[in-house]
Amino acid sequence: MKAMEPRLTRAVVEWTGWGRTARPARDDARLIARFGGEAGPALAKAARRLEADYSAGSAEFRARHPELGIDAVDALAWSTAHEGGRG
Repeated sequence: MKAMEPRLTRAVVEWTGWGRTARPARDDARLIARFGGEAGPALAKAARRLEADYSAGSAEFRARHPELGIDAVDALAWSTAHEGGRG
């Protein structure tokens, strides 16, 4: 079982804009600014991959990704509920 990764949880929340923007604002540059040029791109790629894997209300998602904190799961739920917010 994977251990929870707080940095990945923070990165998903930051990448989606959850709690900061009215609509999802998926932003790789924001992650690079926050986590640096080495970690930022990898975290953005991970956030995109997690979003693609997320199914709203999916208990299976939580089982597949125990490394994510609830804030990241909430951010992905919010982000995918606003599909028109991609940009």
